[in-house]
Amino acid sequence: MRNRQLRRLGLLALPAVLALTSVGVPSAAQERPAGPARSDTARPNIVFVLGDDFGWTDLSSPLTNQGNANDFYETPTLERIAREGTAFDNAYASPNCAPTRAALLTGLYAPRPTNNIYLVDDLNRGGDDTLLVGPPQGLPDQDVALPAEAVTVGERLQGAGYTTGYLGKFHVAATPTDITTVHGFDENIGGTHAGAPGAYHAQNGTFVSQIGPELDAFAADYTQQYVDDNIKPYAHTTDPAALDALVGTDKHVSDALADATIDFVDRNKDDPFFAFLSTYAVHTPVGAKQARADLLAKYRAKTPGTGPSNPAYGALVEGLDQSVARVIEHLETTADPRRPGRKLADNTIVVFTGDNGGVGQFTDNGPLRGEKGELREGGLRVPLIAWSANPALVDGNTVNHTPVYSADLHTTFASLAGARTPAGQPLDGVDLSGLFADASKQLDRDALYWHLPGYLIDASRDQHPQSVIRSGRWKLLYNYEDRTWELYDLVADIGESDNRAAREPQVVHRLGHKLIRWLDKLDAPLATLRDGHAPLSFTVSGDVYADGHTSHHRNETLVVEPGEEVPVVLTGPAAR
Repeated sequence: MRNRQLRRLGLLALPAVLALTSVGVPSAAQERPAGPARSDTARPNIVFVLGDDFGWTDLSSPLTNQGNANDFYETPTLERIAREGTAFDNAYASPNCAPTRAALLTGLYAPRPTNNIYLVDDLNRGGDDTLLVGPPQGLPDQDVALPAEAVTVGERLQGAGYTTGYLGKFHVAATPTDITTVHGFDENIGGTHAGAPGAYHAQNGTFVSQIGPELDAFAADYTQQYVDDNIKPYAHTTDPAALDALVGTDKHVSDALADATIDFVDRNKDDPFFAFLSTYAVHTPVGAKQARADLLAKYRAKTPGTGPSNPAYGALVEGLDQSVARVIEHLETTADPRRPGRKLADNTIVVFTGDNGGVGQFTDNGPLRGEKGELREGGLRVPLIAWSANPALVDGNTVNHTPVYSADLHTTFASLAGARTPAGQPLDGVDLSGLFADASKQLDRDALYWHLPGYLIDASRDQHPQSVIRSGRWKLLYNYEDRTWELYDLVADIGESDNRAAREPQVVHRLGHKLIRWLDKLDAPLATLRDGHAPLSFTVSGDVYADGHTSHHRNETLVVEPGEEVPVVLTGPAAR
């Protein structure tokens, strides 16, 4: 087979993908042009909270995880807004943080040229002996940076008249200044290209270099007034003496981000605002030095749960929850200048989610299989909650079973803001605002897709090149190394333990054909055969995708030489 020509020069149109749901709102994959912008007083403020490595079962609420609440880590605020708002229990992200952030910002699947981010670092995190070699990703010499031409949700909301603020971890910018000069945020408070916080506490009023210096304005040591006003009201079963002992100690970054977010809201509440609060918790490092001392003491004294019960991790989880509590209360108690006599919470929508599945060392993703970095459900499923004090924005006391994806939030926020569709950029995310507001609505989409043309192999993870489609109850995975398929019924087998591919060939062919068509439409790059390996030779009767196009073969022998793409192969007459 010929070598792939790197012809990712234009934006490829994706046909409207039809969707799977039990509840959802009609929408097309390509967002329709907006009509006239909503009046300034009607357009809601948006606060988006993105937990880092916050897994599907890290919440103490059962609503986002089909009854699999954590029995050790405590999240009373997230539990409250899940109960009062709309909780999604089939929400998905990408396998780790960089691709999810790229999808959230751009509204695009990873193979799009203005995304092109599949993993953190690179696509060859499996050593030098793997069968295949992953393609380049991101920008040259900047593996996980978005190109300047990508139209982000920040840019779209800026264009709709919103003041946009980014607070916390960014990760997918070539330089910190790009966050404001290229990617659409009026303010960047703490964001850099770093993927981990390095250390959670300030030292002498300054955070470490992985955290942007703008957050140092909120890094002063704890005072008694700060503890009394901002920690004690949100503490649960914590020793009061341990709270007072915080006075004079170093500020925790989760508290500083809450301070910065509230400050951003106060400075910008006269106009519509978009606050993107991207927490550093609960990313590694995780240890006693990273935890706030009062919370660490609480979890050390607590009886372990049925799963992993790491006190330092529990302290980070609850510290994040307290940050959300402070922001929610501020919205509920602050007058709205655009709507006299009302509070900000009455015209603000708050959305919380995670950027990938939980890390198995610290949390229990069960009953899901896999963890962060893998295309198994444990690596992809995340909590998703929408909340507002206004029932016209969010229909409360609702659990929605619709499968949704991170890129949908880009389109949703733009729709809420009345933003116009960007010229020349397709949108793979769909608008969820109708699902937030009305549980009876349905989403018109047939499938969700993931493509990972590389490796992430370490002591606990074993991710090899795969592509995935989820449609309805079915999840189909293609393994590039041995050209095999796996099929799981996620309704009957959420743990992906029973491969039904051999027993359901028609489902494999139907969904496999959709997956091949999607890869073809997006011109998705594939991994290549490593130099030094013998050529691969196999006979095909069916469809083949490689080198940016699909071909059909009838009992033909194909040979893949080193350096050439190893294809998707779908055999059988149903592949025609």
